[in-house]
Amino acid sequence: MISCSEKSDYHFKNPADALEQYRDFHHSIAAVPQTKAEQLAYFICQWQELSDTVYNYINKDPAFTTHAALSMTFQETSDSVRAELFRLAVDCSLSDVAYVKMHTSPYRDDADLDATKKKATAFYSALDKHSIYNKGNTREKIELYRSFLATTQEHGINNKKELISFIEEEDRHFRTFLTNIGDYSDVGMQDVTKMTEQICKSIFRAASENRLTSEDAIVYMGMRTCRRLLLSAKVCSNLIKEGKIKSESQANAYLWMPLQPFLSMDALAVSMLTDAQQNQMMEIANSFPKISERLVDKKYIDPEHLAQIPTQLMRLYISVL
Repeated sequence: MISCSEKSDYHFKNPADALEQYRDFHHSIAAVPQTKAEQLAYFICQWQELSDTVYNYINKDPAFTTHAALSMTFQETSDSVRAELFRLAVDCSLSDVAYVKMHTSPYRDDADLDATKKKATAFYSALDKHSIYNKGNTREKIELYRSFLATTQEHGINNKKELISFIEEEDRHFRTFLTNIGDYSDVGMQDVTKMTEQICKSIFRAASENRLTSEDAIVYMGMRTCRRLLLSAKVCSNLIKEGKIKSESQANAYLWMPLQPFLSMDALAVSMLTDAQQNQMMEIANSFPKISERLVDKKYIDPEHLAQIPTQLMRLYISVL
């Protein structure tokens, strides 16, 4: 299987030829009875490249805007390709979902983001060296978290230095919360979530107003999302494997967290993953069968529903390509 990053060289004689080659690609996939994650990822990469190339080529033809024949044919073929990918996405594992998402992001080789990503990677690698907050009880720790967010929200994020400082301090509070996650069932967190969302919006607003570069906002915030999702997934996975689940509602809540990286990370976020985080994502995926077994044994989760989740996640990903 060749790498997705290897570029094919398409040559079209005219719009009709371009669309014919696109239909030929659809027919080639339709002829495949079943596939594994590696070939599915390869098909998706081929589709992304060919569809972009064909669209850009036929878009130059005056007939593209004069009448709908070209665009309709293109869209019909795109829908047909997507339908075949849906057909091939059966009996998937969470490891399959991880592999396909990590190998099909169109941003994975984006040179414009690469320099910023290298700097951000060094920054995020050092975050675990900062200790969590150990003083106080559960409510005192969450109050400290609230106070930090309220102060940040009032002051705002106005430059890269303040962005870095916010992420660094927020990470300590977030890891403190995860360490004691089982103690927060009776502690309301809605205001923490709301303030965090508003601060994130203000960061991207700062980028739109040129107080931050778009590259810094995209990369640092994208890597922040990946880190938070993977940290949460790891903690909740371990709690399930250790049998520290006391109710069906808690089981559903904790199961949701290991699935979040495979659901919430879009193509851009996936491209922000470091090599270590990619390995961590695969470890979480590989541990999912054991997690599932624990929850099924406790009769907290319907096994048939649980078995369908990875395939549903794969098809959801394909639906937004």
